[in-house]
Amino acid sequence: MKVLIVFENKNVDNLFVPILCRGLQAKGIDVEVSVEEFWTDDIFYDIIHFQWPEEITGWNNQYTPKIQFLEERIAFLKKQGSKFIYTRHNSRPHYYNSITYSAYNIIESSCDMVVHMGQFSYDEFRQQYPQSHNVIIPHHIYENTYNENITQKEAREKLNLPLDKFIILAFGKFRLKDEITMVITSFLKFKCKNKYLLAPRLLPFSPHARSKSFLKKFLSSILYHTSKFICRLNLIQANSNEMIISNEELPYYIIASDLLMIQRKRILNSGNLPLAFLFKKVVIGPDYGNIRNILKESGNPTFNPDNTNSIVRALTQGYQMAQVHKGEDNYLYAKQHFSLQQVSELYRQVYINLIQHQ
Repeated sequence: MKVLIVFENKNVDNLFVPILCRGLQAKGIDVEVSVEEFWTDDIFYDIIHFQWPEEITGWNNQYTPKIQFLEERIAFLKKQGSKFIYTRHNSRPHYYNSITYSAYNIIESSCDMVVHMGQFSYDEFRQQYPQSHNVIIPHHIYENTYNENITQKEAREKLNLPLDKFIILAFGKFRLKDEITMVITSFLKFKCKNKYLLAPRLLPFSPHARSKSFLKKFLSSILYHTSKFICRLNLIQANSNEMIISNEELPYYIIASDLLMIQRKRILNSGNLPLAFLFKKVVIGPDYGNIRNILKESGNPTFNPDNTNSIVRALTQGYQMAQVHKGEDNYLYAKQHFSLQQVSELYRQVYINLIQHQ
């Protein structure tokens, strides 16, 4: 069985595909990871597996001419005998673009099987595509990937964080102003004497703005330094949302924290959830998407993202859970439900079933 995962395997910051590939190869599956291979006819693949449609259009829409041929290409490869599967990471692109929306629509309506990471996604998709074939396979944890032996003291010292604070981590790029307002407002209202917020990609300004205009660069730098100073006064360590955190640095941020907050208002999935569980952290997140299902099933707090009091309650519950080491339970839950071996086996079974039902 030959499988092509349509993904550009270069300078990867999201390790979902490389880790899944490792798990599939351990199951004896011949896996190729490439976008270019999708457009060439050199090798026949039994299974062609889409992840993010943006891999086809280009994350900066640099491959937009190819969208015209996407539907034809899928139809051609289906005639050759290839089966198509799509893992639904997002309901829609994070940023609106008609080209990327077209890619989503084509892939969603053309695949022989759609994989969902939770019941919410499964139900939502079935309503939109009643004739579709769907299956639930959870997001795997990032096993044997990051350095898990760093102590919290070492992590905090490396990141210049206080050793005696209860640190809430809001990880990942803040995409919307509403997310910034939601997190800062709820953090300031949260009554905890030793609270501290770590939000490494919060600020919408940069000391090194890419604008060609000198005035815009200057204003961005002034706003960045001013915002950072105000954040420090309020026990918030923040940086530019353009900041890139390497895979080597990433575990320091997770380990340094006591609680991880998923700072999205409407989100289908979040890799931060299994990541935090792997590092034995308590997680709070919005009462929405697959996040809601997983947090409730594992006994972690959820909140109404449009209600500050609800978020503060979740922070308070999360603080209490951290004191009794709820993160240890989360780790065991993740190992039981999201192990790479388990997830890879579920994908292998889906691949085999698709090939057998020619």
